Amino acid sequence: MKIAEEIKIDGSRILVVDDDGIIRMLLCRLLERSGFVVDEANSGESAIECIEAHEPDLILLDVIMNGIDGFVTCRKIKEMPGLRHVPIIFLTGRSDISSIVEGLDAGGCDYVAKPINRHEALARMRHHLKMRVLMSFQRQCINGLKKGNLAKNRIIGVASHDLRNPLASIRGLSDFLIESGPLNNEQQEIVETIQSTSDSMLHLVDKLLDLSMINSGKEHSNAEPCQVREVISSSINIYQFAANKKSIKLTLDDRGMPEKLMLDKAQFRRLMDNLLSNAVKYSPFCSFIRVMTEQVNGIFKIVIEDEGPGIPEDEMHKLFTHFGKTSVQPTGNETSTGLGLAICREIVEFHRGKVYAKNREDRVGARFTVELDTLVLAVCS
Repeated sequence: MKIAEEIKIDGSRILVVDDDGIIRMLLCRLLERSGFVVDEANSGESAIECIEAHEPDLILLDVIMNGIDGFVTCRKIKEMPGLRHVPIIFLTGRSDISSIVEGLDAGGCDYVAKPINRHEALARMRHHLKMRVLMSFQRQCINGLKKGNLAKNRIIGVASHDLRNPLASIRGLSDFLIESGPLNNEQQEIVETIQSTSDSMLHLVDKLLDLSMINSGKEHSNAEPCQVREVISSSINIYQFAANKKSIKLTLDDRGMPEKLMLDKAQFRRLMDNLLSNAVKYSPFCSFIRVMTEQVNGIFKIVIEDEGPGIPEDEMHKLFTHFGKTSVQPTGNETSTGLGLAICREIVEFHRGKVYAKNREDRVGARFTVELDTLVLAVCS
């Protein structure tokens, strides 16, 4: 059985609005015999008063009436608290397209032409009443999912925070074991395994913390004037050390960047760190990474190009998704959680920008681009 057929609409309250007493009487009798509760009004003004006393589940509204017409009445009803989702069906003797369009633009969902065919009118009303119930159920489900998602983010945040300290302690104790005295080969191998494993777990926990904080909105209120060049240059200097270990040359090609933008500095720094970490991680030894900045038509672009293997075209959809990993492997035994680029997307979207990736056309490698609107993020003087 179809879901719509199982929805119970008996006893629904319907408001009939028409300045013709005979039409109101006929409609009220028809609706009451069909199991509905009926209210009636003879004008737009009295309809609004009636709605304030009893909220209807559906409204049948005449177009041509004394006082305010049906279109104006419809707009006023839709502005009332809690009435936005109540279906309004127009009763009209005007069946021209312009009148129908005007009614739909005013907020109506359907129309019934006069003289009224009772079978058609009942069918249309039952359909819209069922749709209202389904839409209400959908909104409840969406709100429940949102609450569940917030709870999930809180749990991830708490669990990640509580895991980080003991993991850091394990990492520190392994360093202490190495420094405390000579170890035989077997002991050295065990301690190095503890170090690499704890490093991987700390990396994952840090990414989960980043993700939970961004999704929960805890960092979304820290936008302030940010020195763009300072953050970008600082990230490049830090990741130059990781690049040097793989004999990778990391350079900045500055073709122009804004002095200041309204950014969350911590998030912007995390964005740069994640993109640079990703470039170094997948670049081969003795290769070249270029960070290029430029402003074009009010858009500030940050482009990071590497000379790695690129991204398989059939795996592009995995980028910027939570735990999305491609078949491309890091070149120096680094670890990957599949969360770094997802965090980048969250950060950029918070700043109302966009981030995307393409394979380079001039040579082997990938190109990651961040675009930020300098007008949206302008610092007010």
